[in-house]
Amino acid sequence: MRHAPPVGVDIKIWGGLFLIVGTIDLIVMAWFPAAALNLFGATVTGPASFLIKLHSPAVYLLIGYGFLWLRPWAWGLSLAYAGFGMVSETMNQLAFGFHVVRSGFIATTLLFSLYLIWRRAVFVDEPMSDSKSKRASQELL
Repeated sequence: MRHAPPVGVDIKIWGGLFLIVGTIDLIVMAWFPAAALNLFGATVTGPASFLIKLHSPAVYLLIGYGFLWLRPWAWGLSLAYAGFGMVSETMNQLAFGFHVVRSGFIATTLLFSLYLIWRRAVFVDEPMSDSKSKRASQELL
């Protein structure tokens, strides 16, 4: 199996897409501030829902920035948020019944998470080479 080069152009493209989605999410929230939010099997309504919904575009924009500049923390944040989303949508399925869109979200998020795990090398600050590890061990002597 051929491994993708750790250049990260694909991750940078994903970063741009996350920035676009975060911006669109903010616009939709501004247009429909009273829209309810289903989160972990509960429906949040009223003025508090607007503040709670702000987590979504904030995290999308952070992930987008991190992917665009290949920041190591973006990998962990994106996988944590993917886990958050999959657990929330699974609980929504159990509470509100089966829905095709929720199932599609869970499936695509799982596939994207597996892709990010496969591309982990892109987010490492500096790959360790054998020469560096040998020098460090020799300095300890």
